[in-house]
Amino acid sequence: MSAILEANIAHSLATVEEKEWTPNRDVTLAELRIVDMIHEGKPACRLCGQIVNRLDAFALCSKVSDSHKERRGEPVPRKKARTR
Repeated sequence: MSAILEANIAHSLATVEEKEWTPNRDVTLAELRIVDMIHEGKPACRLCGQIVNRLDAFALCSKVSDSHKERRGEPVPRKKARTR
């Protein structure tokens, strides 16, 4: 980096005032409304309710949890009893 660029970066970092973050319910709700508008009309997984772009043939999302595997009819190994 050139000396001028380094000096500009150092100066800009020194002049930045960190604002303390405070929660603002109105801003949060406005952002959540935007997210809801984006997700509007998209399908949801029948098992977990996750909003997705596309569902598989069983109307499930792409998760590979045991419950999703069971719903798809895939074999799920049972957990063995703990041994000492």
